[in-house]
This record gives sequence, C-alpha cells and structure tokens, in this order.
Amino acid sequence: MKKTKSRISYKNEPKEAGWEFNPAAPALDEKATSNLGIPSPSDARTHLKRKQAKETRINVRLSAKTLAGLKQQAEEAGMPYQTLAASALHMLATGKLRLAVVTGG
Repeated sequence: MKKTKSRISYKNEPKEAGWEFNPAAPALDEKATSNLGIPSPSDARTHLKRKQAKETRINVRLSAKTLAGLKQQAEEAGMPYQTLAASALHMLATGKLRLAVVTGG
C-alpha cells in the first residue's frame, strides 16, 4: 500500500494577536534576525554546503573493551558513541587531533 503525504493546512489556525502574516510589516533587520536565531544568508549557504556533503558509511571492528571505553566517554560527554567516534575521526583526518607515535626500545 502506497503512503501518501498529507498536506498541512493553515486555514483553520486561530488568528492570535501578533502572529498573523502581515505583508505590509517591515522586514526584520540584522539585529532582530540575530536575536531570533535566524542565520545570515552567508551562514545559511555555508551550512547548506556542509550538509550537502555525501556521508559514507564504514564498518570498523573494535574490541569489546575499546567499544565499552568509547561508550563510557560518549556518555560522559552527553552524546551518542557513534557521534563521538565520527567526531574523533574527523578531527584526526583534518589535523585537529595528532597522534603521538611511540617507538619501542
């Protein structure tokens, strides 16, 4: 069975004071948009370019101890462990994280 998307209708929304659309109202200035958290056009373009990058999946084999440590670190940071792992790999790939090479001897 094919699902159909229902269209949202705003016709029956109540007209609360100050929330209806007024085409005669002046446009928001830069300070007002910043206060509302609306990004500037250049920030929005940068964000869209960054979001359009295609993500690639990888599979990595980890020991149970390594995975447990990763999950513990992610829990302490308040984020999913996959996000923490992806962030660490990104930082390593972009040079923001450096590995210390230790030689035995």
